[in-house]
Amino acid sequence: MSASPSLSPTTLPIAFRSEQISYGLLVLMVIFLPLSKAVVSVAEVMLLLIWLIGFSDSDIRKRRIKVWKSSYYLFFFPSFYLLMVLGMGYSTDWVEGMQMLNRYHYLLTLPPVVATLSLSGRRIRTLLIAFALAQIPVALGVLYIVATGQELHHGTLHIPSPFHQRPRASLFLCYSLFIMAEYMVTHHKSLNAESRTALGLVGLLNLAALILMQGRIGQLGLVLLTPLFLLMYVYRQGPRLKKIVFSVLLVFTLGCGLYALFDGVRRPFNEAAVEVQESHSGYPNSEPNYSSMGRRLAFYEVYCPLFVKNLGFGVGTGDLPMEGKPLFAKQPHGITYDRPHNQFLEVGILLGLFGLLFFVFAWWGSIRSFDLAFRQLGYLFVLLLFMSMWSDSTLATQGGVSFFMIFTALFMCRPEPEPDSGSERWLLSTGGRTSMAKKLLELPETARS
Repeated sequence: MSASPSLSPTTLPIAFRSEQISYGLLVLMVIFLPLSKAVVSVAEVMLLLIWLIGFSDSDIRKRRIKVWKSSYYLFFFPSFYLLMVLGMGYSTDWVEGMQMLNRYHYLLTLPPVVATLSLSGRRIRTLLIAFALAQIPVALGVLYIVATGQELHHGTLHIPSPFHQRPRASLFLCYSLFIMAEYMVTHHKSLNAESRTALGLVGLLNLAALILMQGRIGQLGLVLLTPLFLLMYVYRQGPRLKKIVFSVLLVFTLGCGLYALFDGVRRPFNEAAVEVQESHSGYPNSEPNYSSMGRRLAFYEVYCPLFVKNLGFGVGTGDLPMEGKPLFAKQPHGITYDRPHNQFLEVGILLGLFGLLFFVFAWWGSIRSFDLAFRQLGYLFVLLLFMSMWSDSTLATQGGVSFFMIFTALFMCRPEPEPDSGSERWLLSTGGRTSMAKKLLELPETARS
């Protein structure tokens, strides 16, 4: 008789590691953040599914619940999102409201999900560097479009133009410069000559793209945040007054130098000054339809009375177009309806003063909970976004809200120790009690990551 069939003893069981897969999906999200909104959306859905599968493991489930119980700040932005859901209760346009909820859903999902993943300082550092390196195709696209003399906003059929979403692209390029600079300063001694050269070239490439892109927010952020970066990472010692004087002088010198040397820096700010002057002189035919600053001033004229009229709880989550379009039909400038181009004003119109204060509270509470390992880099991120929100509806696009929430969630993570940190400490303590080993053991988490 033939033997009954059986599985080969060499057959290995499938090892499904939800934490490792989730980390890989996070890497995918930060890499494609400046390149493809569709990939980011698909990766986020997969991240949520894999994260839910992780609850089937008792150890992972207990650790996540423990993190939630001790980290109430992870629910600040989800609570604000629930306030937006409540705003649907007195909103008339449910179609627009549902589209807004879909666009802002990152506020609900990413903080409690990302912060409960098993992320070490080294993995968070890898995510930051991956985002900075992902700017290389964007920078090359900018150089190609400028070199071939094409329209800034069009690009080609094969290379989508980074200028199409210029405010977001300039933000990404600007912040990637600080990520690269922070990494080089923190790990300068541990990097070999080739690594320093490669990182320096990437930084110069991104800087050239930022200047050629002529994005005001990114260029302004570069000038204003560079002194703060130097004070955080280079000039840590010394009297406070000396630091303040040095910071002011550096801002003035850096701004004047970039303005004098690069036409790509001069042009957007010169245009902004002319646009403001024309706007105050009564809006000629070119104003404000074809003017960035003129349109913004016209938006504020239209939307500020609407905010004051609905000061308490706003017009509702989905009623911004319904309330705003009739006002644009009556205003004398002949411009078409658009968003307020001010994130704080938009939140105030939608949810009133109560919603605006809740948004500021949620953001402030999240900032205070940034982990020490990457807190300074997180502060630079917050200031850059803060400047952007005063001149643009930064969270009104998927690219803006995903950029804002992915990094906010990462900075709220509590990095776990490396899996082999215990064995490394034992080897250093028994294999050779040298001064170098002692210094390595005393390195802060940021340097060890």
